[in-house]
Amino acid sequence: MFKYLIFAAFLPAIFANTNGVTSCSGNPPLPAQTSVLGCSQTPCNIKLGERTGIDIVFQAPRDITNFRPKARAYVLGIGIDHALPDDIVNGACNNLSAGECPIPAGTVVEYNFELLVSSSYPPTNNIDVDISLIDQNDNVIVCSRIRINAIR
Repeated sequence: MFKYLIFAAFLPAIFANTNGVTSCSGNPPLPAQTSVLGCSQTPCNIKLGERTGIDIVFQAPRDITNFRPKARAYVLGIGIDHALPDDIVNGACNNLSAGECPIPAGTVVEYNFELLVSSSYPPTNNIDVDISLIDQNDNVIVCSRIRINAIR
C-alpha cells in the first residue's frame, strides 16, 4: 500500500511537465497530458499565420455539457487575451478525438486544439501562452502554459 501512496504523490509531477508544459497563472488544474504537434520540448516553434495542433488529455472534474478554449499570451509579463477563430471557440465538442459532449464527471477525453498566431504579429521568442478549457459556467476545467517562439 505504501508504494501506491508514493506513486500517487508523484503522479502530478510526472504529468505536470509533459513537453515542458507548466502550470498556468493562478495554478488551475493541469491536464493529464498536453502535446504540441511537432514539438517534443518547449519552447515550441509556432509558425506565424499557420495553425498548430495541440492535443489536450484531461479528466472531467465535474459534468461538462459544453466547453470552449481560451488563449492568453504573456509578453513582457503582461497578459493579453488572444482572439481565437469562431470555429475553434464554438466547435470544441466537435474536436474531441476521444469522448463526446456532454462529458460525465470522471471521464477522460482528448481534445484537439489548434492555435493560430496571426501573421501580422512580429516574430518573438519565449512567449508564455496559457491554453485554458472553460466549461459552460465559465469555470476553468484545466489549463496548460506553453512557452513558444513565434517564427516566420
